[in-house]
Amino acid sequence: MIARTHLAFGFLIALLISPLLSLSSITNKLIFISLVLISSILPDIDQPNSKISKNIPILSQIISILSKHRGIFHSLFLAITFSAAIFFFISPLFSLAVLIGYLSHLLIDGFTKKGINFLHPFGHLHLSGFIETGTYSETVVFVLIIAGIIIKII
Repeated sequence: MIARTHLAFGFLIALLISPLLSLSSITNKLIFISLVLISSILPDIDQPNSKISKNIPILSQIISILSKHRGIFHSLFLAITFSAAIFFFISPLFSLAVLIGYLSHLLIDGFTKKGINFLHPFGHLHLSGFIETGTYSETVVFVLIIAGIIIKII
């Protein structure tokens, strides 16, 4: 999936989950949603041409040398690792936001033809679907997600 689809899906998930949380202020809600959005594109840091890689070029170059696209950065292992680090060093609430955004990325990439291995590098649970990244089918998914966002907001 391309960045706009990941961002839209992450935003929809954040809108659906945030009412279930005790977000005490508008500031916490904005930080929560922002972290979900950032995390929803974070796994693509292993792709040199991605939106996030273009904003952090040195780090993404190092990562692309060490990892192939849709390798360890597209696994449950790193989703849990990043979330756990934020849980212990920053905040449980912000940890949840990172986990939600990261998992939203993995979930929707699981619908692409290339798919992902959720358990990389420790096991094999490859999920793939029918959507080809950057094509008409992804645009349809994007429009449906936007419709969901509009319905949720209204």
